[in-house]
Amino acid sequence: MASHAEVELVPGTEVMDASGKTKKALIPQPSNDPQDPLNWAWYWKAMAMTSQWLFTWISVTGALSIAPMFPLLGQEFHLNNNQLSLLTGITVITLGFANFFIVPLSNIFGRRAVSIVFSVFIMLTCIWEALATSHRSLLAARALNGLVCATSESIPVQMIADIFFLHERGLWTGVYFTGYFLGAFLGPVMSGNIAAHHGWNSFFWLETGLSAFAIFMIALTFPETKYHRSSRGAKRVSPPESVQGITTDIEGNAENNVEKVPTNTHNGADSETSSLNAPVGKGRPSRKQWMPFQAPDSRWKMFVVRDTLTPVKVFFNPIIFWAGLMLAGPADLVLFFNITESVVLAAPPYLFTPAQVGYTNFAFVIGAVLGLATAGPFSDWIAARATRKNGGIREAEMRLPALWFYMVITMLSLILGGLAYQRQWGWGHIVVWGYGFAGLSVTTVPTIAIAYAVDCYKPISGEIMVVATVCKNFIAFSYSYWVFDLAHESKDGWITPAMVIFACTVGPAIFALPLYYGLGKKIRRWTRNSDLHRMEEMIN
Repeated sequence: MASHAEVELVPGTEVMDASGKTKKALIPQPSNDPQDPLNWAWYWKAMAMTSQWLFTWISVTGALSIAPMFPLLGQEFHLNNNQLSLLTGITVITLGFANFFIVPLSNIFGRRAVSIVFSVFIMLTCIWEALATSHRSLLAARALNGLVCATSESIPVQMIADIFFLHERGLWTGVYFTGYFLGAFLGPVMSGNIAAHHGWNSFFWLETGLSAFAIFMIALTFPETKYHRSSRGAKRVSPPESVQGITTDIEGNAENNVEKVPTNTHNGADSETSSLNAPVGKGRPSRKQWMPFQAPDSRWKMFVVRDTLTPVKVFFNPIIFWAGLMLAGPADLVLFFNITESVVLAAPPYLFTPAQVGYTNFAFVIGAVLGLATAGPFSDWIAARATRKNGGIREAEMRLPALWFYMVITMLSLILGGLAYQRQWGWGHIVVWGYGFAGLSVTTVPTIAIAYAVDCYKPISGEIMVVATVCKNFIAFSYSYWVFDLAHESKDGWITPAMVIFACTVGPAIFALPLYYGLGKKIRRWTRNSDLHRMEEMIN
């Protein structure tokens, strides 16, 4: 058991109170302006979150839901399996890399303007997809659709950082993930049924209508959330804490010296007074924040440099890169089953129709809901239990043991799903063990891993998601090139690509062991003075 006087409070290490909870400072520090999004009343924040949640669901539904239509598309355009899977792969790769210019655009012109403009582009690409008369035309439309739908992977995360305090963001990021994955899982159910009864073009016409609805929804319910507040003094609402011989400065550094007194007491007092005067929970958006377009931020050059270079710098941080791989593994496991479901289930002995293939995606939904209901409480319980044993000191790595149970589920999904594919087990085995377990994996393993990375580097939660998204989508794009060829050329058939994906998914998880047994805190100690911990100040 560690005593408080011996603990080094590097970022990611927290001193818990008697109830087992950490004292939550309001970070970022809100201004005294009622129009500051941090000060908005809960119903204004809920409206903005609901608007972006639906926008995300609509975007993802159109971008990642065409797999059940593969037999119809293949028949009309005379496509092989690799060409069909590329229709998903090209969307996935543009989804990932588009955020390198969407993020600076949203920081310069605002979240509202970018959301409105890109929702119009989404509608136009859906019209193109519906009218496509050749494989090349459809492929180009799919690429552009992924490019503009990438707002669903960046704007909501930025919006969450704009209107919620750091200690609230974990919950709302989980809500965002729910909308994202429900779009990816329920979309194929919709596309399969619509295509089976009305033709594949009809699904894209439906997406055109939903995109048109998104334009009006964003315009009417999503005010501008980007807000520039000047920060004076400390970023915390309360002055630096002293807990049994430990004092922490505003960068999270620790001093084991009870005699030392913070020198900047004036700013600390100002910070406390400012927080007491801030109308938190009582503000509302102004008329200006409802304007379709805002004046470009005068710091646009800084944002271009920062938003281009920071993800590259963050990419080489071991903890963040590992978290990105932990998101990529389960997410791309789901993609493996998604791009292969029609090829396997529409063929003998199953002979599923596009509608029946679509219905199998309900297994992903059930697994995802179970994962969302258990991952957060289970990892919190694991971390709280370890904190009590550690004398009230919580380390970020204490949530990592929660991964082991869900990684077993992930391994079973790949092993049993691959065997069921190759040996043509009953379709129920494919749906339950393959699809259901994959849905459980994709909403648990990434949630725990990303939460760990955010615990270590809270001010750059948006950049962490950009890195994770690039990892996920780059690996997913490669699947469209080799999965089918490897399955057809290998003597073990579907088992071979399943085991390759097994290595890509389970391999990074092994590194959770050294992170848990000391390496994680060493890395946090090495990077304690990094400007990554001050990145929030640059945005605000």
